[in-house]
Amino acid sequence: MNLARPERADALAAEYVLGTLRGRARKRFERAMRTDRAVADAVLAWEERLVPLAEALEPIQPPERVWRAIQGRVQAPRARLSLGSSVSLWRALAVASLAAVVVLSALLLRPSADRGEGAVVAVLTAKDAKPTLVASADRFGRYLTIKAIEKIDIPPDRSLQLWMLPSGGNPQSLGVIDSTTLARVALSAPADQALRNIPALAVSLEPRGGSPTGLPTGPVLYTGAVQRTY
Repeated sequence: MNLARPERADALAAEYVLGTLRGRARKRFERAMRTDRAVADAVLAWEERLVPLAEALEPIQPPERVWRAIQGRVQAPRARLSLGSSVSLWRALAVASLAAVVVLSALLLRPSADRGEGAVVAVLTAKDAKPTLVASADRFGRYLTIKAIEKIDIPPDRSLQLWMLPSGGNPQSLGVIDSTTLARVALSAPADQALRNIPALAVSLEPRGGSPTGLPTGPVLYTGAVQRTY
């Protein structure tokens, strides 16, 4: 896993905190966190940005099978530990609880049931380089999920439109996105293929309903490089 480029480390940190970095890629990233201060700082920064979003969510009642899975994780270490090893017990309980949170986060945030290892992610920033939107998709998923991590205020007669910026040729529209909710846009093919020759994404401000010309007509508000975790 090459984390020499700051923008790649930042994109992976965003996906790690969201819970969408999975499998061997997640383990490699966690090893990098323990040895690379810049990677650890990127994770901390994303936690500070995203934790308020999680706190703002309304509570949901998990299915009974989720509680049974959590109980199974908790009871297994408890059965192996004596009452005298309270530090180890609480550490085990903390690990089990964290694992459950990660699993629940992934289930809520992942857009596709077809979850191949690896993902495509782009952190879209304004001109001041402040991250505002995170776009991500499973490598083999057919939907791109866009999450606003900063409040975006737009006039009622305007819309935000998401664009792919190919290496050559005109921008290609991915559709109008909501500025206040989790948005999903359909891709023409699995993300690995649909975004293969797309080095960046952009969001422009358009008339309500989207550009009337098929090309950006308003100012480009946010841009971000497309990164891959595989």
